[in-house]
Amino acid sequence: MARRAKDVAVRVGSFAVAGLLLWLALRGVDFNAVANSLADANYWWLLPITAVTLLSHWFRAVRWSLFLDVTSRSDADPGEAPMPVSRTNAYASVMVGYMANYAGPRLGEIIRTANVAKQEKRPFSTVLGTVVVERLVDMATFALLLLTVPLIFADQIGELWSLLSAPLSEWMASTSSVVLISTSVLFVLAVLVGLWFLVRGFNDPSSQLGALAERFREGMLSLVRTGKPVQILAHTLAMWVCYGFMAWLPFILLGQHIDFDIGPIAAWGIMLIGAFGVIIPSPGGIGTYHFITIQSLALLFNMPQTEAATYALLTHTGQMMIYIVAGFIGILFMGNRLTTTTPPNES
Repeated sequence: MARRAKDVAVRVGSFAVAGLLLWLALRGVDFNAVANSLADANYWWLLPITAVTLLSHWFRAVRWSLFLDVTSRSDADPGEAPMPVSRTNAYASVMVGYMANYAGPRLGEIIRTANVAKQEKRPFSTVLGTVVVERLVDMATFALLLLTVPLIFADQIGELWSLLSAPLSEWMASTSSVVLISTSVLFVLAVLVGLWFLVRGFNDPSSQLGALAERFREGMLSLVRTGKPVQILAHTLAMWVCYGFMAWLPFILLGQHIDFDIGPIAAWGIMLIGAFGVIIPSPGGIGTYHFITIQSLALLFNMPQTEAATYALLTHTGQMMIYIVAGFIGILFMGNRLTTTTPPNES
């Protein structure tokens, strides 16, 4: 009961933050002008935008599959070599996960873990370990790519820093000190419990806890066991290149690439800045993405709020629709298989 109350509190809090930042981002926007801009857009560009969006997550799914390929099936005999996983299963699970993220922050990670664990007969804890590794790779890549932002917007780096810290400041200002302290304490406790779980499990491998810890460890070690660093790097770079096109092509669709002189390099920088809005915990980046993107376009390109809001609404809503449709198709695809498979054995 307490866990359910905590989950509800987290979701309510995340939606509250999203609503506050969405209101801050869109207050004063002339929605009639937004509607006119959208009416004048060249929607033929939706085809390549949709293509690069789906392609980016195909690269993600294939990269994730490389980690999953070296993990053991739950029904494998001792010493049996790992079997490759289905790329289509992994891709469908990724898209379902992105759809689920709009219901709650990071909910999609659990959903896609459970889907692949069931479809590919992998222990849930092992698959979760591969998801953690994949996210660590993403964080490391993102940190490296952020080094390009000062090169692109060298003269405005101070203002950019203030802009990127604004959503966190707004969240802290709108949240009571009791909630902030409680959240911090719970985070520290979760880290300590996780470390205790792993250490105790490794020290007592014959216990059920030890078996779970060992399976999670197997997933974590998949990064160094793939033997395919070049493929992992290639798929990671291809994924981020697609993200860059996902940011640039909507400017062309709206004709803003000419009006505000926004080329692919500048759009790359906007994409990296907007990624902060997705990292901050809100459902699907709602509110946080809009706030950061609108403010950054106004700061860096002197783009009026209405035009910036048009871009932010188009890109976020467009991606959301793609994820919902693709996720629904993924559910239908996996639904045919779920009726003939059984849950993976964690014992």
